[in-house]
Order: sequence, then structure tokens, then C-alpha cells
Amino acid sequence: MSAVLLGAFVTGLALIAAPRLARARWVLRSPSLAIFAWQMTCAAALVSATLIGLTTTLHWDTTHSLMCRAWQLCLDALQGAHGRAAQLAAVLGAALLAGLTARLAFGAWQVAGAERRRRRSLQAVLRLAGSRVPALDATVVPADHPAAFLVPGGHTDVVVTSAAVRQLAPDELQAVMAHERAHATGRHYWLLRTVRLAHSAFPWIPMFSTALHQVHRLVELRADDVAVRSSTPLALARALVTLAEGGARPATGNPILLAADGGDTAERLDRLLRPPAPLPATGVRVAVVAAALLPLVPVAMAVAGRYASIG
Repeated sequence: MSAVLLGAFVTGLALIAAPRLARARWVLRSPSLAIFAWQMTCAAALVSATLIGLTTTLHWDTTHSLMCRAWQLCLDALQGAHGRAAQLAAVLGAALLAGLTARLAFGAWQVAGAERRRRRSLQAVLRLAGSRVPALDATVVPADHPAAFLVPGGHTDVVVTSAAVRQLAPDELQAVMAHERAHATGRHYWLLRTVRLAHSAFPWIPMFSTALHQVHRLVELRADDVAVRSSTPLALARALVTLAEGGARPATGNPILLAADGGDTAERLDRLLRPPAPLPATGVRVAVVAAALLPLVPVAMAVAGRYASIG
């Protein structure tokens, strides 16, 4: 019964919660809360899938201690000691656990390897063509199109093209630099890496691809919020228009870059020029607690199922 309830829970996350979160308008008022909500939703789905595998693999024998005899009971069920139905459930559960572990390991290897190769390639180009400008605290590379982006890694580096330095006004360039530094200080590449791992491991699950797209969109909105603390919304909006009209999208096809003109440019411009009212502080705190507890819901369901079987 626990496996059925857990399956219903993860199905609800994928088919109801994730699409509603993707369409929600309140995320424009608190991008950081929305990012956290996506992280916890993905975590809850992975925890649920793991617990489905565990609850179907282990034979929940009420006369023995699960902690002491879990491995033996698992082997017994796999060998058919508790009947064909238990054996089939155990085999399916073991296959699910093995598949989850393998896919997550493969996804981590794939993401880490791709990021390492792209970072090395970019850093080699920057060493050859880029020049460090202390006044900007950034590396300037010669290019005909205005662009600015963050290269994350052990040492994060803001890169701006020479065209951007020429075409952007001083306050616009300052706003762009503040936006990119917000990505670095907010560790936005780590937030993207976690959902990219889930998407890489399970690319056929729409919820994870939606989460990756939404978190990429939301980190740009969050960086805008931080940038306008030290610049003006109008300066950043003007810079976005210049970068978008430049025609170069350096982050396209390169998931490790966080470009200043990334995300939905039209949405960002509208939000900068007509900023929405922030969410009430009390509501944000309640939502944070609720999101943080979401991955614990499947754990509580599994434990409740265990005690119900004992009763």
C-alpha cells in the first residue's frame, strides 16, 4: 500500500504541482522562493521513487526488526521465500533502485564531464584572447557583438566583450556587471547544476526538463533583483535591449554560461520597468517551511505505511 500511495504522490508532483508552479505568476514577485520550490519538488520526486523501490524490495515482516534483518528479508523475498507476489515486488523494487542509482551516477558523470570540458575550452580561449581589466573586475575579449556572461568554476570569472564595453553607457555596463556578479555570489550555477543532474539522469521525465527551464529563467530574475540594488532598473533594461539587439547569444548551447541577456528578455524588461510588489514576508516564511518539508512527505508516508502494516 505504501508503494501505491508514494506512486500517487510522485504522479501528483509531476502532473499537477510542477505544471502549476511553472504557470504561477507569484514567482515574478519572489524568484528565490520559486527556485527553492523547484529544488524541493525535484528532491521530493527522487525521494519518492527511492522509497517506492525500498518498500517493494524489503519484505515488511512484522515479527522481525527491519533494521537488523532488512538485508536478509530482502534476499528472502527475492528468492521467493515469501511467495511469488512478494518475489515479483522485490524484483521490481530492486530493479527500480538499481536503475535510479545507475541513472543518477551516469547523470552526475555526464554533467561533470561536460562542464569540465567546456570550462577548460573557455578558459583556454580567455587566456589567449582575453585581457583582465581591474576597473571592471572582469575579462574583456575582442568581439563584434555586445555580450557579458559568467564562467563558473573554482574561480568564477565575469567575461564581457569589447563591443559591450564600447556600446554600453557606464551605468549600463555597471548594471550588467552587477547582474553577473549576482550569479556568482548567489551560486546560481550550483542551483542549475542540481536540476541539470536530474534532467540529465531522467531526460524523458517532463517535470525535470521543465524544472531546468524554469530555474534558468528564475536565476536571471533573481540576478536582476540583486543588480538593481546597486544600479537602476532603467539602466539594466537599456543594457538588456543593447545586448539582445547585438544578436550574440553566448550561452546558447553552453549550459555552464550564465549570460546577462539570458532567460526571457521580454519578461525581464517588463519586470524591470513595472516591478511587481514583493510577497508578504510572513507568506514567504510559511512557503519556505512548506517547501522544505515537501521531501519529508514521502518519508512520512512510508513510515505510516510501516506502522499501519504492524497494526
